[in-house]
Amino acid sequence: MSSTDYYKSLGVSKSASKSDIKKAYRKLALKYHPDRAVKSGMDPKVAEEKFKEISEAYSVLSDETKRQQYDQFGSDYFSQFRGQSGFRTSVDPFEIFSQFFGGSSGGFSFQNMGGSPFSSFQRQTRAQKGSDIQISFKVTSSDLSINDSILKKVISLKRRFADGSEKTEKIRIPIPKNVEDGKILRIPKKGNQGKQGGPPGDLLVKISLVDDILTIPISIFLAIRGSESLSIKSPSGDSLRGRIPPNTRDGDLLNFISDIGVNRKIRVVYRYPSQLSEEKIALLNELIELN
Repeated sequence: MSSTDYYKSLGVSKSASKSDIKKAYRKLALKYHPDRAVKSGMDPKVAEEKFKEISEAYSVLSDETKRQQYDQFGSDYFSQFRGQSGFRTSVDPFEIFSQFFGGSSGGFSFQNMGGSPFSSFQRQTRAQKGSDIQISFKVTSSDLSINDSILKKVISLKRRFADGSEKTEKIRIPIPKNVEDGKILRIPKKGNQGKQGGPPGDLLVKISLVDDILTIPISIFLAIRGSESLSIKSPSGDSLRGRIPPNTRDGDLLNFISDIGVNRKIRVVYRYPSQLSEEKIALLNELIELN
């Protein structure tokens, strides 16, 4: 179809109103839809071509801007967008049909048409998986320091559905304690909804790890001996008090309490002495031998 009279395709005049165009498309779409065309004994190829033809005509004439372009330049204006079949590759007749009936199938089935005369056309409108949603999510070291092996976070996520609407949902994200910065977690079927009954996409969560735990260097001797009470100052000036258990390991997380009674995690790291007296060296050697 190098040149197409869209008004003739729908059986309306050039002065037809938007309502007239909708009524004409509805009548013809129900007539040439695969379900009814096959049952009525219509020539499959004729029905397929007509269904695509009226879909293209409606997609242009129902859009005010496209209709003005068509009235001025004719259907050849749209030829640059057409595929080998003569129809614009962006036009999905079944999707137009579904949108016309408010996202429903209009009482028709888009499935179970295997072996029907429309099988070649059906491949163009097969179920499509929804697109993935990608987000970044900030996780703190304090969050990951809890005892559970999996950290569960709940977020509000806007998802797109098959009818074009968007809804905000609460989504739970399970985060492993050993998650690394930059890791991408995949939450299945929490992306945008698919088309033509296709499955939803996935939610891809990129982890941004923030180390918010105060790191305190202590001497190796204090780590071995321990302390029942230790006071330190945080960078913000808060006073923190806590206990260093005997034989504390390098990198251990300990619970300290601020002046106002707020629990804070601190990380202790060994601070090795730059110089040791002979007495201390002798004590260390004795300790090594005992160990």
